[in-house]
Amino acid sequence: MTATAKNVGPFGWNNEKIERAAIDKFYDAGSGELPCLGGTTTLVYDTRTKTLEKHFLSLIGTIRNCAGGLTPWNTWITCEETMQKSEKENTYEANHGYNFEVPASADIGLADPIPLKAMGRFNHEAVAVDPKTGIVYETEDRGDSLIYRFIPDQPGELAAGGKLQALKIRDLEAADTRNWRSRNQKIFWWTYNPVPVGETLAVEWVDIENVESPYDDLRYQGADSKNAAKFARGEGIWYGDNQGTGEFYIACTNGGIEYKGQIWR
Repeated sequence: MTATAKNVGPFGWNNEKIERAAIDKFYDAGSGELPCLGGTTTLVYDTRTKTLEKHFLSLIGTIRNCAGGLTPWNTWITCEETMQKSEKENTYEANHGYNFEVPASADIGLADPIPLKAMGRFNHEAVAVDPKTGIVYETEDRGDSLIYRFIPDQPGELAAGGKLQALKIRDLEAADTRNWRSRNQKIFWWTYNPVPVGETLAVEWVDIENVESPYDDLRYQGADSKNAAKFARGEGIWYGDNQGTGEFYIACTNGGIEYKGQIWR
């Protein structure tokens, strides 16, 4: 949600209720003129009575918060699906494209808007955490996206920093998992290095540098320089534990020969 989308923001059609929120709790207050209106709302729901007990703003001042994901330590990671830069002429005070952590709490209040910069600045979609290691896996909603993982220096303390990496298919350099073909049926072509469907592939992880990515280039760094695998718009990701194996399921919006999506395990 941009700073100008007042009619669908949380403060009324013309931000007339904005004084109810402390300005220092906005990640991007827009020079006090056009504060960014994205964020999160926490709902407290009683599953026994099937009633909503309360709901309240829990993060404010971000842009285009997307899927996100929960953590084993009782927080929610919300993800900005944008690469908006700070632009004084448009009143943006901060760079966007980060993850933020919000407590899963029934206590009404706004979270401190701390961008988790070490997790990378890119077009975020969703995250899922391996409960055994604390490693966070991240998707990127781009047509040429990567799958990332963040190894925290201190598990459960994401703001303390860590290492960002991208997935690489071990025996297929610069793999293109999108498996697209031309929409023009008179011209048949395939994406470079398509991957076989239904097979198990060994993977490894390559380090990503300059993770704050001022030029929106993390996916190029990974794919072009380090042979990371390309994916077709990484969307939802979820942790599963099939007979104790531990695994993630990832949805890609328009991957595959028919452009109708893929599920990766």
